[in-house]
Parts: sequence; structure tokens; C-alpha cells
Amino acid sequence: MNSTLFPGLNFVGGNMKSIRFSLLAIPLLVTTSCLIGFMQMPTALACPCAEIPKPEAKGPAVDRAAGIKFTHTQTYTEEFDKAIASAKAALLEHEEEERVALVADIDETILDNRQEFENHPAFKWSEFAKWIAKADAPLLKPTADLLSWARSHGYAVFLITGRPEEDRASTIENLVRRGVAYDGLYMRPKGNDGLAEVMKTAHRKSIEDLGFKIVVNIGDQYSDLYGGNSIDCEKLPNKMYYIP
Repeated sequence: MNSTLFPGLNFVGGNMKSIRFSLLAIPLLVTTSCLIGFMQMPTALACPCAEIPKPEAKGPAVDRAAGIKFTHTQTYTEEFDKAIASAKAALLEHEEEERVALVADIDETILDNRQEFENHPAFKWSEFAKWIAKADAPLLKPTADLLSWARSHGYAVFLITGRPEEDRASTIENLVRRGVAYDGLYMRPKGNDGLAEVMKTAHRKSIEDLGFKIVVNIGDQYSDLYGGNSIDCEKLPNKMYYIP
């Protein structure tokens, strides 16, 4: 679940002529209160992406089993639902604008990999690659519903994933099986091993260069969100793993 510096773009399931045109997003100033909210509050808090804490090189200690257990708690559900509600509220504020977009991560944002993590508690990329090849991960329905709502209200939906380019076909197959429609898919090219935060920022910049204003960026890692190039950011809960 790494990321890439250069986009591999694939348009799926959308008529790009129907997407409206607008100015690029205007960067917002950093406010201390927003940063503190992300670091300390257990609930979701909408902020410009520029205010997301920079991912730490090592990050917090992660207990995979405890992280999976957390996903079955009321706290997890509440945090997830609040992030989705906050994202929708932000989208509603820009609904009448043209050429607006939503950006989303895939793993633990749209697709649920808990079954694989339960089967292989000690993560190995080789095992995860086999899981991806099955193209059978279930949906995280609240996010999938948000993406569907956004597209039906004139938003382009772009997916930015750390999955490598060689997994494009399996990833598309999984998304199609689950009924996820989107307008562009950005993946990690072969041979690229850059930091997720660097890659995802570059991809968002590429989307803006197409002429889109990114209104919401949503993901389960701070590295999905850090670096700007979006008005609003939404951090979904994930204590199963950490990606800088």
C-alpha cells in the first residue's frame, strides 16, 4: 500500500463532458485549532489538507489484532460515520460549482481488507498481492455510498491508491464487482518506492492540473491527506497499520 510520484490515469464509468468547469482550489491558511483537533479529538473534524499533521517516519506502534478488534466497536463506527457526514457537508457547500472533484484512497477507505489481515496477522506483501488478485474484497459501504452520491451530484471521483500498477486489472475488477463507479484511478508505477505522502500530493496536483477543484480528500492514513491540494480532508479511523 505504497504510492507513486507519477499518475497512471484510467477513466471508468463516467462521461467527462458532463463534468462542470471551475477555478482551481484556493489554498487555505493553517489554523492551530484545526491541527489540535485532528491530533487530540476522537471524532472526525473537517480541515483543509494543509492542516493535516505530517506523517511520522516510524509512526505509532501498531497491534494488528487490536486494530481489527477496534473496527468492531461503536467508537470506530461513530468516527467513520462522522467523517463521512463531514465530507458530505463539505461537498454540499460546493455542489453548484463546476468541475469539482472528490479524491479517495482505496484500502480501508473503500475496500475492506480485514479478512486478509485476520488470515495473515503478520503482514507480508506477497500474501497481500494474492489477496488483491482475488479481486473480492468487500466494500466499506458508507464511503462507497458517498462516492456514488458525489458522482450523481456532478462531482468527478478520483481514486489514489498505493497499490502498484501491476495490480490495476485486479483492482478495477474488484471495484466493478462492488459497483464502485469512478472517473480516474492513480496507482504506483513499477519501480517507484516513494513515500505515500509525496506520491499522493503529486497525484492531487495532477488532478488539479486537469482543471478540477478537489473539494474533499478522504482516506484512512495521514499520508493519504497530507500535503494540500484539497479544500477539505477527512481522516477515517484505522489502527490496523500505519503508512508514512
